[in-house]
Amino acid sequence: MSDARLTPDVELNGISPDEAFAVLGNKTRLDIIRVLWHADAAHKYDEVSDVAETLSFTDLRREADIDDNGRFNYHLSRLVPHFVRQTDDGYRLSGAGKQIARTVIAISGTDDLDFSADLEQPCPLCDAPMTVSYEDQWLRVRCTECAGQFGEETPYGSVFLSNYPAAALTDRTADEALTIGFYRCMLDNAYFMKGICRECGGSISASVSVCSDHESHAGDSCARCGTRSPVWATQRCETCGFAKRLPVEVFALGLTPAISFLNEQGIDVLAPSMDEIVDLLDNGVETAVSEDPFRVTITIRGDARALEVSLDDEMDLVGLNRDASE
Repeated sequence: MSDARLTPDVELNGISPDEAFAVLGNKTRLDIIRVLWHADAAHKYDEVSDVAETLSFTDLRREADIDDNGRFNYHLSRLVPHFVRQTDDGYRLSGAGKQIARTVIAISGTDDLDFSADLEQPCPLCDAPMTVSYEDQWLRVRCTECAGQFGEETPYGSVFLSNYPAAALTDRTADEALTIGFYRCMLDNAYFMKGICRECGGSISASVSVCSDHESHAGDSCARCGTRSPVWATQRCETCGFAKRLPVEVFALGLTPAISFLNEQGIDVLAPSMDEIVDLLDNGVETAVSEDPFRVTITIRGDARALEVSLDDEMDLVGLNRDASE
Protein backbone atom coordinates (compact mmCIF):
# COMPACT_ATOMS: atom_id res chain seq x y z
CA MET A 1 0.00 0.00 0.00
CA SER A 2 1.25 3.49 -0.79
CA ASP A 3 -0.04 6.86 0.36
CA ALA A 4 1.74 9.47 -1.78
CA ARG A 5 2.39 12.90 -0.38
CA LEU A 6 0.06 15.53 -1.73
CA THR A 7 2.41 18.28 -2.88
CA PRO A 8 4.74 17.94 -5.87
CA ASP A 9 8.25 19.33 -6.06
CA VAL A 10 8.09 23.09 -6.46
CA GLU A 11 10.38 25.72 -7.88
CA LEU A 12 10.31 29.34 -6.85
CA ASN A 13 9.45 31.36 -9.93
CA GLY A 14 8.99 35.08 -10.43
CA ILE A 15 10.79 36.28 -7.30
CA SER A 16 13.47 34.55 -5.29
CA PRO A 17 13.67 34.64 -1.48
CA ASP A 18 16.70 36.94 -1.68
CA GLU A 19 14.82 39.31 -3.96
CA ALA A 20 11.81 39.27 -1.64
CA PHE A 21 14.01 40.14 1.35
CA ALA A 22 15.57 42.98 -0.64
CA VAL A 23 12.16 44.36 -1.63
CA LEU A 24 10.82 44.24 1.93
CA GLY A 25 14.00 45.53 3.56
CA ASN A 26 12.88 49.13 3.31
CA LYS A 27 10.80 51.19 5.72
CA THR A 28 8.91 53.08 2.99
CA ARG A 29 7.74 49.87 1.35
CA LEU A 30 6.65 48.41 4.66
CA ASP A 31 4.78 51.67 5.33
CA ILE A 32 2.90 51.20 2.05
CA ILE A 33 1.92 47.66 3.07
CA ARG A 34 0.86 48.95 6.49
CA VAL A 35 -1.32 51.69 4.99
CA LEU A 36 -3.03 49.30 2.59
CA TRP A 37 -3.64 46.86 5.45
CA HIS A 38 -5.19 49.48 7.73
CA ALA A 39 -7.30 50.77 4.84
CA ASP A 40 -8.51 47.21 4.24
CA ALA A 41 -7.35 47.61 0.64
CA ALA A 42 -7.42 43.95 -0.39
CA HIS A 43 -9.30 41.34 -2.37
CA LYS A 44 -11.80 39.65 -0.05
CA TYR A 45 -12.51 36.46 -1.99
CA ASP A 46 -10.28 34.46 0.35
CA GLU A 47 -12.12 35.68 3.42
CA VAL A 48 -15.80 36.67 3.35
CA SER A 49 -16.71 38.18 -0.01
CA ASP A 50 -15.57 38.85 -3.56
CA VAL A 51 -15.29 42.61 -3.06
CA ALA A 52 -11.96 44.27 -3.83
CA GLU A 53 -11.17 47.47 -1.92
CA THR A 54 -8.43 49.75 -3.23
CA LEU A 55 -6.64 53.05 -2.56
CA SER A 56 -5.80 55.53 -5.30
CA PHE A 57 -2.19 56.50 -5.95
CA THR A 58 -2.80 59.95 -4.41
CA ASP A 59 -4.56 58.64 -1.30
CA LEU A 60 -1.95 55.94 -0.76
CA ARG A 61 0.91 58.46 -1.03
CA ARG A 62 -0.83 60.84 1.38
CA GLU A 63 -1.53 58.13 3.97
CA ALA A 64 2.05 56.87 3.70
CA ASP A 65 3.17 60.48 4.37
CA ILE A 66 5.60 60.67 1.43
CA ASP A 67 5.86 64.11 -0.26
CA ASP A 68 8.26 63.15 -3.04
CA ASN A 69 6.10 61.77 -5.85
CA GLY A 70 9.01 60.17 -7.71
CA ARG A 71 10.41 58.50 -4.59
CA PHE A 72 7.00 57.15 -3.69
CA ASN A 73 6.39 55.85 -7.21
CA TYR A 74 9.74 54.03 -7.18
CA HIS A 75 9.10 52.20 -3.91
CA LEU A 76 5.53 51.36 -4.89
CA SER A 77 6.74 49.90 -8.20
CA ARG A 78 9.11 47.58 -6.30
CA LEU A 79 6.14 46.09 -4.42
CA VAL A 80 4.05 45.53 -7.57
CA PRO A 81 2.97 42.85 -8.48
CA HIS A 82 4.20 40.42 -5.80
CA PHE A 83 3.05 42.26 -2.67
CA VAL A 84 0.79 44.98 -4.06
CA ARG A 85 -1.65 44.69 -6.98
CA GLN A 86 -2.41 47.59 -9.30
CA THR A 87 -5.95 47.67 -10.69
CA ASP A 88 -7.98 50.13 -12.74
CA ASP A 89 -9.43 51.47 -9.48
CA GLY A 90 -6.21 51.75 -7.50
CA TYR A 91 -3.91 49.65 -5.35
CA ARG A 92 -4.55 46.76 -2.97
CA LEU A 93 -2.54 44.10 -1.17
CA SER A 94 -1.90 40.79 -2.89
CA GLY A 95 -2.18 37.53 -0.98
CA ALA A 96 1.54 37.74 -0.20
CA GLY A 97 1.12 41.34 0.95
CA LYS A 98 -1.62 40.31 3.36
CA GLN A 99 0.55 37.49 4.65
CA ILE A 100 3.40 39.92 5.35
CA ALA A 101 1.00 42.22 7.23
CA ARG A 102 -0.37 39.32 9.28
CA THR A 103 3.13 38.13 10.12
CA VAL A 104 4.11 41.58 11.38
CA ILE A 105 0.96 41.69 13.54
CA ALA A 106 1.58 38.17 14.88
CA ILE A 107 5.10 38.95 16.06
CA SER A 108 4.24 42.37 17.44
CA GLY A 109 4.62 42.65 21.18
CA THR A 110 6.72 44.24 23.84
CA ASP A 111 10.41 43.45 23.66
CA ASP A 112 10.50 42.76 27.38
CA LEU A 113 7.50 40.41 27.48
CA ASP A 114 7.92 38.39 30.67
CA PHE A 115 5.96 35.18 30.43
CA SER A 116 7.96 33.20 32.97
CA ALA A 117 5.66 31.29 35.29
CA ASP A 118 5.05 28.05 37.13
CA LEU A 119 2.52 25.84 35.39
CA GLU A 120 -0.44 24.40 37.22
CA GLN A 121 -0.14 21.07 35.41
CA PRO A 122 2.74 18.79 36.46
CA CYS A 123 5.30 17.19 34.18
CA PRO A 124 3.62 14.35 32.23
CA LEU A 125 6.85 12.37 32.44
CA CYS A 126 7.54 12.45 36.18
CA ASP A 127 4.80 14.55 37.87
CA ALA A 128 7.28 17.19 39.04
CA PRO A 129 6.45 20.91 38.69
CA MET A 130 6.99 22.56 35.32
CA THR A 131 7.90 26.10 34.36
CA VAL A 132 7.28 28.06 31.17
CA SER A 133 9.33 30.84 29.59
CA TYR A 134 9.18 32.88 26.39
CA GLU A 135 12.34 33.68 24.44
CA ASP A 136 12.86 34.68 20.79
CA GLN A 137 9.19 34.03 19.98
CA TRP A 138 9.52 30.49 21.39
CA LEU A 139 7.42 29.04 24.17
CA ARG A 140 9.61 26.74 26.26
CA VAL A 141 8.25 24.36 28.90
CA ARG A 142 10.69 22.65 31.21
CA CYS A 143 10.45 20.12 34.01
CA THR A 144 12.13 21.19 37.24
CA GLU A 145 13.42 17.67 37.97
CA CYS A 146 13.63 15.20 35.06
CA ALA A 147 15.68 15.42 31.83
CA GLY A 148 12.61 16.01 29.70
CA GLN A 149 11.78 14.51 26.33
CA PHE A 150 14.34 15.67 23.79
CA GLY A 151 17.78 14.78 25.12
CA GLU A 152 20.91 16.86 24.74
CA GLU A 153 19.74 18.68 21.58
CA THR A 154 17.58 20.98 23.73
CA PRO A 155 18.04 22.60 27.16
CA TYR A 156 17.91 20.14 30.03
CA GLY A 157 14.37 19.35 31.17
CA SER A 158 12.66 20.43 27.93
CA VAL A 159 9.18 18.94 27.72
CA PHE A 160 7.68 21.16 25.04
CA LEU A 161 9.07 23.73 22.59
CA SER A 162 7.07 25.72 20.08
CA ASN A 163 7.36 28.82 17.95
CA TYR A 164 4.68 31.13 19.35
CA PRO A 165 3.64 34.60 18.11
CA ALA A 166 3.94 37.26 20.81
CA ALA A 167 0.51 38.67 19.98
CA ALA A 168 -1.08 35.37 21.02
CA LEU A 169 0.20 35.72 24.59
CA THR A 170 -1.34 39.08 25.44
CA ASP A 171 -4.54 37.70 26.97
CA ARG A 172 -3.64 34.12 27.91
CA THR A 173 -2.32 32.42 31.01
CA ALA A 174 0.72 30.16 30.86
CA ASP A 175 -1.43 27.02 30.98
CA GLU A 176 -3.70 28.34 28.22
CA ALA A 177 -0.66 29.16 26.09
CA LEU A 178 0.65 25.62 26.52
CA THR A 179 -2.69 24.10 25.53
CA ILE A 180 -2.89 26.23 22.38
CA GLY A 181 0.77 25.67 21.52
CA PHE A 182 0.32 21.92 21.84
CA TYR A 183 -2.73 22.03 19.57
CA ARG A 184 -0.80 23.99 16.93
CA CYS A 185 2.01 21.43 17.03
CA MET A 186 -0.38 18.51 16.57
CA LEU A 187 -1.81 20.30 13.53
CA ASP A 188 1.74 20.71 12.22
CA ASN A 189 2.19 16.94 12.47
CA ALA A 190 -0.99 16.27 10.50
CA TYR A 191 0.27 18.59 7.77
CA PHE A 192 3.71 16.96 7.79
CA MET A 193 2.19 13.50 7.36
CA LYS A 194 0.40 14.76 4.25
CA GLY A 195 3.71 16.07 2.94
CA ILE A 196 2.61 19.69 3.26
CA CYS A 197 4.29 22.56 5.08
CA ARG A 198 1.77 24.48 7.19
CA GLU A 199 3.97 27.56 6.98
CA CYS A 200 4.27 27.91 3.20
CA GLY A 201 2.51 24.94 1.58
CA GLY A 202 5.79 23.53 0.25
CA SER A 203 6.83 19.88 -0.09
CA ILE A 204 8.23 17.92 2.84
CA SER A 205 11.30 15.69 2.93
CA ALA A 206 11.72 13.27 5.81
CA SER A 207 14.27 10.92 7.36
CA VAL A 208 14.24 8.41 10.21
CA SER A 209 16.96 7.63 12.75
CA VAL A 210 17.02 4.58 15.03
CA CYS A 211 18.97 3.97 18.22
CA SER A 212 19.81 0.29 17.68
CA ASP A 213 21.00 -0.27 21.26
CA HIS A 214 18.30 1.75 22.96
CA GLU A 215 17.88 1.27 26.69
CA SER A 216 15.42 3.38 28.63
CA HIS A 217 14.15 2.26 32.01
CA ALA A 218 11.43 3.85 34.14
CA GLY A 219 11.27 6.85 31.86
CA ASP A 220 15.00 7.60 31.99
CA SER A 221 16.86 8.71 28.91
CA CYS A 222 18.93 6.20 26.97
CA ALA A 223 22.67 6.54 27.67
CA ARG A 224 23.45 6.06 23.97
CA CYS A 225 21.05 8.50 22.27
CA GLY A 226 20.13 10.68 25.25
CA THR A 227 16.34 10.42 24.70
CA ARG A 228 13.41 8.33 25.90
CA SER A 229 12.42 7.23 22.39
CA PRO A 230 14.40 4.85 20.14
CA VAL A 231 13.00 6.00 16.77
CA TRP A 232 12.96 9.65 15.73
CA ALA A 233 11.91 11.34 12.51
CA THR A 234 12.93 14.67 11.04
CA GLN A 235 10.53 16.38 8.65
CA ARG A 236 11.61 19.50 6.79
CA CYS A 237 10.03 21.80 4.22
CA GLU A 238 12.08 21.88 1.03
CA THR A 239 10.95 25.45 0.33
CA CYS A 240 11.06 27.49 3.56
CA GLY A 241 13.02 25.13 5.84
CA PHE A 242 10.31 24.78 8.54
CA ALA A 243 11.14 21.54 10.35
CA LYS A 244 10.41 19.36 13.35
CA ARG A 245 12.25 16.42 14.91
CA LEU A 246 10.03 14.22 17.06
CA PRO A 247 9.56 10.58 18.09
CA VAL A 248 8.17 8.77 15.07
CA GLU A 249 5.04 7.78 17.01
CA VAL A 250 4.08 11.42 17.54
CA PHE A 251 4.17 12.06 13.79
CA ALA A 252 2.21 8.86 13.14
CA LEU A 253 -0.64 10.14 15.31
CA GLY A 254 -1.15 12.83 12.63
CA LEU A 255 -2.12 10.23 10.01
CA THR A 256 -5.78 10.38 9.01
CA PRO A 257 -6.42 6.69 9.93
CA ALA A 258 -4.84 7.27 13.36
CA ILE A 259 -6.91 10.40 13.96
CA SER A 260 -10.08 8.50 13.04
CA PHE A 261 -9.17 5.43 15.10
CA LEU A 262 -8.35 7.41 18.22
CA ASN A 263 -11.51 9.49 17.85
CA GLU A 264 -13.44 6.22 18.10
CA GLN A 265 -11.59 5.63 21.38
CA GLY A 266 -12.71 9.01 22.69
CA ILE A 267 -9.36 10.75 22.11
CA ASP A 268 -9.18 13.93 20.04
CA VAL A 269 -5.56 13.50 19.00
CA LEU A 270 -5.46 16.99 17.44
CA ALA A 271 -6.36 18.58 20.78
CA PRO A 272 -5.19 16.28 23.56
CA SER A 273 -3.76 17.23 26.91
CA MET A 274 -0.07 16.53 27.44
CA ASP A 275 -0.94 13.88 30.04
CA GLU A 276 -3.29 12.21 27.59
CA ILE A 277 -0.76 12.04 24.76
CA VAL A 278 2.10 10.85 27.00
CA ASP A 279 -0.12 8.16 28.54
CA LEU A 280 -1.14 7.04 25.05
CA LEU A 281 2.47 6.87 23.83
CA ASP A 282 3.66 5.05 26.97
CA ASN A 283 0.81 2.56 27.33
CA GLY A 284 -1.17 2.42 24.10
CA VAL A 285 1.46 2.45 21.36
CA GLU A 286 4.11 -0.09 20.36
CA THR A 287 6.82 0.41 17.75
CA ALA A 288 8.86 -2.16 15.81
CA VAL A 289 11.61 -1.61 13.23
CA SER A 290 12.52 -4.01 10.43
CA GLU A 291 15.07 -3.92 7.60
CA ASP A 292 15.21 -4.90 3.89
CA PRO A 293 13.11 -2.92 3.24
CA PHE A 294 13.24 -0.51 6.13
CA ARG A 295 9.89 -0.27 7.93
CA VAL A 296 8.69 1.32 11.15
CA THR A 297 5.50 -0.41 12.27
CA ILE A 298 3.43 1.39 14.89
CA THR A 299 0.57 -0.37 16.63
CA ILE A 300 -2.03 1.79 18.39
CA ARG A 301 -4.18 -0.23 20.77
CA GLY A 302 -7.85 0.47 21.35
CA ASP A 303 -10.54 -1.01 23.57
CA ALA A 304 -11.37 -3.98 21.31
CA ARG A 305 -8.97 -3.78 18.37
CA ALA A 306 -5.77 -2.13 17.24
CA LEU A 307 -4.59 0.00 14.34
CA GLU A 308 -1.29 -0.89 12.68
CA VAL A 309 0.54 1.54 10.37
CA SER A 310 3.83 0.97 8.59
CA LEU A 311 6.10 3.81 7.45
CA ASP A 312 9.17 3.73 5.22
CA ASP A 313 12.39 5.68 5.72
CA GLU A 314 10.80 8.79 4.17
CA MET A 315 7.78 8.65 6.51
CA ASP A 316 5.39 7.61 3.73
CA LEU A 317 2.54 5.32 4.74
CA VAL A 318 3.21 1.94 3.10
CA GLY A 319 1.06 -0.40 5.21
CA LEU A 320 -2.26 -0.10 7.05
CA ASN A 321 -4.24 -2.66 9.06
CA ARG A 322 -7.35 -1.27 10.73
CA ASP A 323 -8.16 -4.54 12.48
CA ALA A 324 -4.79 -5.61 13.78
CA SER A 325 -4.69 -8.18 16.53
CA GLU A 326 -3.83 -6.83 19.96
